[in-house]
Amino acid sequence: MERHVKKSAFFIFLIGIILLSYVAFFGIGSIKGANQMRYGIDIRGGVEAIYEPVDLERQPTVEEMNAARSIIEARLDAKKILDREVTIDAQNGRVLVRFPWKSDEKDFNPEKAIAELGQTAKLTFRDANNNILVEGKHVKQSAPQADLEHGQYVVQLSFDTEGTKLFGEVTQRLIGQPIYIFMDENLISAANVHEAITDGNAMISGNFTDQEASALADQINAGALPFSMATKNHSTISPTLGNGALDVMVVAGAVAFVLICLFMIIRYRLVGVISSIVLAMQLAAELLALSIPQITLTLPGIAGIILSLGMSVDANVIIGERIGEELRKDMRLEKAIRNGYHRAFSAVFDGNVTSAIVAVILMIFGSGTMLSFGYTLLVGMVLNFVAGIFSSKIMLLSLVRFKKIQAPCLFSRGKSYKMVPFYEKRWIAFALSIILLAGGMITCLTKGVQLDIQFKGGAVLKYTYIGEINAEEVEKILAPVLERPVTVQITSDLGSKEKKLNVTLAGNQGLLPEEQEQLGNTLQTHFKEANIQLAESYMVEPYIGQKAMINSAIAIALSFLMIVVYVWIRFKHIGGLSAGMMAMVALIHDVCIVFFAFVVLGNPLNDTFVAITLTIIGYSINDTIVIYDRIREEIKDKAKWPLQDVVNLSITQSLTRSINTSLTTFISVLIMYVFAMYYGIHAIEIFALPMMVGVISGCYSTIFIAGQLWVSWENRKSKKKSLE
Repeated sequence: MERHVKKSAFFIFLIGIILLSYVAFFGIGSIKGANQMRYGIDIRGGVEAIYEPVDLERQPTVEEMNAARSIIEARLDAKKILDREVTIDAQNGRVLVRFPWKSDEKDFNPEKAIAELGQTAKLTFRDANNNILVEGKHVKQSAPQADLEHGQYVVQLSFDTEGTKLFGEVTQRLIGQPIYIFMDENLISAANVHEAITDGNAMISGNFTDQEASALADQINAGALPFSMATKNHSTISPTLGNGALDVMVVAGAVAFVLICLFMIIRYRLVGVISSIVLAMQLAAELLALSIPQITLTLPGIAGIILSLGMSVDANVIIGERIGEELRKDMRLEKAIRNGYHRAFSAVFDGNVTSAIVAVILMIFGSGTMLSFGYTLLVGMVLNFVAGIFSSKIMLLSLVRFKKIQAPCLFSRGKSYKMVPFYEKRWIAFALSIILLAGGMITCLTKGVQLDIQFKGGAVLKYTYIGEINAEEVEKILAPVLERPVTVQITSDLGSKEKKLNVTLAGNQGLLPEEQEQLGNTLQTHFKEANIQLAESYMVEPYIGQKAMINSAIAIALSFLMIVVYVWIRFKHIGGLSAGMMAMVALIHDVCIVFFAFVVLGNPLNDTFVAITLTIIGYSINDTIVIYDRIREEIKDKAKWPLQDVVNLSITQSLTRSINTSLTTFISVLIMYVFAMYYGIHAIEIFALPMMVGVISGCYSTIFIAGQLWVSWENRKSKKKSLE
C-alpha cells in the first residue's frame, strides 16, 4: 500500500484524528468521552459500604470473612471496577468496601452506586422437594458464554473440589430431572440435568440473551458466599488524592503534552510535527479504550498511560534519529524515510512486545489497580504499532510527495558523535551504583521501611464535626503526631447527611487509648470551632489481601522471567541468555533505586509504589532493548571488532535517543510535580518525585550498566574457554 501513497492520505488521516480526538474528549451518542469517564476513588471519591452477615448467630471466622472478601473483589473485577478498597474488620465481623462513583451519575445517586455492588445473598441448589443439594459457597466462578453451536448464550459454572464431588453425585442421581437455583428463598433459575457432571464444570442453558446470561452469572457470583450479607451502613467518601487532583493532573498533562510536541518539532522538524499528530491520535484512542467499556481510571492507570505515551514518543525519536542517519548518507529523501522506518522497526517491535508481555501477565495475575495498569499499558502497546509505525509512516510519505515539503530545512540530519569509551569507564558507573544501593540499604536499616494501610492494615478512627474541614490540612497536622502513615477522607452518611472525618493510620500494632486521646486533642486544638468528637474506632486488615499480594509477586517474577526468555530468543546472535540476564540485573537495579527513593523520602509503600515500579520496569527494559537492537545490528558488520568497541559504538549511536526519550518523560512528570506542589496535593507529589528518580535511573542503567555487564560476562566466558 505505502509504495504508492497518495498526497491525500495525510489529510484523510488528519481529519480522522481530529474526529477521533473530538469523540474521545466530548463523546458522541452512546460513546462516552473523557468527561464521562469512570474515575477511581483516588481521583474522584466514591462510596463506602459496610457489609455484615445476616441471620448468623455466631461470629464469622477469619476464613469465612476472607472468602466473602475474595468473592466481592471478583465481582468488582467483573464489573470493571478496578479501583476499590476491600478489607475486613475481623473484630466486628464486617467487610468494608469502597468503590468509585459511576460517571453517568451527574448528580450522583449513592443508593444506585450501592446497588451496583448488590446485596449479597445465600445461593443454594435444590431438588423438587426443596432439599438443599449444594451450597453457593462451593461455586468458584460463574460467567456468561456464547454457545456458537446452538446460537445462544449460556451460563458457565465451576465448582471447588468439594462442590465438584457433591454436584457429581447430585447430577448422577437427578438425570432427567430439574435442579433449582435459589437466592435466599427466591427462585432465580431452573435447569434440567441431561447427564452426570463430574468434572466440576456445569452449563446452564435456556435461550438466554447476552444480558440475561450476564445477569444470572452476576446473581450466582453474588450468592457464592459462605453466608448472606447485607449493607447496613454506607456513606460517600472524598478522593484520597484530595479535591482538585483531577483538574491539576489534566492541566499538568496538557502543558506537558504541548512542551513535548514543541520539543519534538524543534528537534526533528517535520518528523516531529507528524510525531505530535500521532501522539494526539494515540492519546485520544487510549482515552476511548478506557471510556467506552468504562474501565476505572486510577493513578496507576495514569502511570500506564504515561509509560505508553512515553514509549510512543520513544518510537518516534528512534524513527527520527534513524531517518537522520540515512540522510547523512546523502540518500534520496523518500528512500531515507523508508529505510529509517525499516531500521527502527525491530527496536520498536521488541521494546513494545516486552512491555506487552508484562501487561498481559499483570492482567492475568493482577487485580484492582494492577489490572488497571496492565490494561492501559497493553492498549498503549497496541496503539504504538498502529500509530507510531503505520500511521506516521503513511502520513510522512504522503507529505513528502509535495515538492515544497522536500526542502532539506524541514528534516533533521542529526550529528555523528565520536565513540565514547563507556565500557572502559564502567567501574565509575558500577561504583556509583554500589554507593547508591549501599546508601539505600543503610537508610532502610536506620530509618526503617513504612508500609501503608494497603499492605499492613491499620486503625480507622471516625470523628464527627461541624462546619467545614479540609482533609488535606488534617492529614498534614496528624502525620507527625504518631509518626505513622495517615490518610484522611471526608465521609457523608447517606441517611442523616452527617459528615465525619475518616482517619486511617497504617500499622498492625493497634492504637493505645493515650494515642487516641493524643490524636483527639491535636484535632481539637487546631479546629476549636469544629466540635470534633470520636464516634468509633476499629482495626482493619490490609486492603491488598494475602492472595492479591502473592499474585502480584508472581506477576512481577514471571514478568522478569518472560523478559529474559524473550531477549534470549530474539537476541540469540549476541548471546541472548546472558543479554537477558544482564537486562534483568539492570531492572532489579532500577527497582531498588525506586524503593530506596521511597524510603529516603519517608513515603510509605502503597499502590503508588507498585504503579511506579511497574512503570519503571517497562520503561527500563524498553531502553535496554533499543541498545541491544543496535548491538545486534552493528555486530553483523563488525564481527572482527572487540565486543566492547561494538557496545561502545552502539551506545554512542543510541545516546541521543536515550537522552531525548528520558527528557520528554522526565518533563511530563516534572510538570505534574510542580503543579502538585503549587496546589498542595501531596499524594501526587509522592507519585511524581520517585517517578522522576526512576526515569533517571532507567536511562542511567541503560547507558552505563546493562551493556557493560553483558560485555564483562561475555569476555569472562571467552577467557575461560581459552584457558580450557
